[in-house]
Amino acid sequence: MATQIVTSEANTAAVPGEALEFDDIQGLVFFGHGHLKYSRYVFLRMKDGKQARARAWLRTLLERKEVSTASGKQHPGLKDVKGEHALQVAFTYSGLKALGLSPEVMTTFLQEFREGMRDERRARILGDTGGSAPEKWQVGGDATMAHVVLVLFGKDDADLDVFHASHRDCYQEALEEVFIQDADMRQGDTEPFGFRDGISFPYIKGVPTTRGSDALGLPINAGEFILGYHNAYGQYPFSPRVPRSQDPGNLLPDVPRSQRVSGEPRPKDLGRNGTYLVIRKLRQDVAGFWKFVEENSRDPDKSAEENEANKELLAAKLVGRWRSGAPVELCPMKDDPTLGADSARNNHFEFRDDPYGVKCPLSSHVRRSNPRDTLVDDPQESIKLGSRHLIIRRGRPYHDKFADGAEEQGLMFVALNTNIGRQFEFIQQTWMNNPKFSDLYDSKDPIAGDNYDPEYPGDEPKDYTAVVPGFPVRQRLTGLPRFVHTRGGDYFFLPGIKALRYLSMERTP
Repeated sequence: MATQIVTSEANTAAVPGEALEFDDIQGLVFFGHGHLKYSRYVFLRMKDGKQARARAWLRTLLERKEVSTASGKQHPGLKDVKGEHALQVAFTYSGLKALGLSPEVMTTFLQEFREGMRDERRARILGDTGGSAPEKWQVGGDATMAHVVLVLFGKDDADLDVFHASHRDCYQEALEEVFIQDADMRQGDTEPFGFRDGISFPYIKGVPTTRGSDALGLPINAGEFILGYHNAYGQYPFSPRVPRSQDPGNLLPDVPRSQRVSGEPRPKDLGRNGTYLVIRKLRQDVAGFWKFVEENSRDPDKSAEENEANKELLAAKLVGRWRSGAPVELCPMKDDPTLGADSARNNHFEFRDDPYGVKCPLSSHVRRSNPRDTLVDDPQESIKLGSRHLIIRRGRPYHDKFADGAEEQGLMFVALNTNIGRQFEFIQQTWMNNPKFSDLYDSKDPIAGDNYDPEYPGDEPKDYTAVVPGFPVRQRLTGLPRFVHTRGGDYFFLPGIKALRYLSMERTP
């Protein structure tokens, strides 16, 4: 049975917006399923000649109501209904094609989705080069290309194994597993470098929440994250569609007249209440990060205690937050765990009073991933512009242990958006990997940027820097290495429930 989560706080409210069809939206859009600390990403490929069996498996998922929906979001003030498991399902472009969608339908998906994350041009945009190039990926490369991803959530490892086994019994006749990745939140909301994560979250119009708008910034139109609703431009994001003749069962809603192309007959909307899902396995060089920080903060004339404080300060300046989650913009010299734990304050800050990055460096990860009020001179216009490049993040840490004793830590990065190029790829290319960001000239994101990779012999040495302003002198860190390495991923379409039902039906070629 799918998880139907209902928010528990009685004071839940929503900024007015379009009426959302929560019953038709997969739960991952609104819920991180945080009460289920363990998760498993199962990447599947359809077996040759097994289209009909794959569609039958999908029908079984729907008949049993296994796919978790967002229906609880429309009932504010009730107690949580937290299921013991949750499941979400999404498809790559090749997966939808393998299911039998016609070429006429396939051309209506986003170009980024059609090309896929491993495309050579897309890889350059994302910084997936050198040791992070697609040919070196564990999943998503040519040999490990998936058609479907199942994201399973459970309460512990053993529980997840049983849950997975029950679904494997259903899909193994039609689908084969090409890669499996476990990720968990046993350490709470802390990512592998040791910093609290999951703080910044878009404030979506029409979605009940207990968090105040001042803690989350400008309320965002739902169409930035869910197809079928107005986006930040006041327009409908283009949604994949189906010719009317290809939906004889009338399973899909009509594309509204205002969203039709001139002269287009009355098509059916395959995208409504769906979205595009970005999944990336990112290895984090934890030891390398803290070694770099220590080497660039240690002062032989200082005590061990003073050097430890210097190390924490430099790490916080590079990230833009302290380990507790407290933003350095609000406490630039010392951590404030109380602030870090306060959801009403830990994301309520701007940069306009810090134009030179004295409190929060211009090159810091937090400042680059969301410049807030500093994109243009007018702060309100800047926030408005920035709101057009937001994503919903649902990542979880992983910790792999290998037979030879080696270990690897990182993040299963998950993002949801309706325009991959304008949202996810823009953030990655224009803000994080741009050496000229915010009037800098040789600086990329010091945490997640595609800096020089010393682990990859073929990578061309490049001396990227990070500048930490200060008085009487600033600190300029040179030779910044790459700390986050791509291990795989792809772009997926996360359909609404009606669209899943359409995909599961038999169709005449």
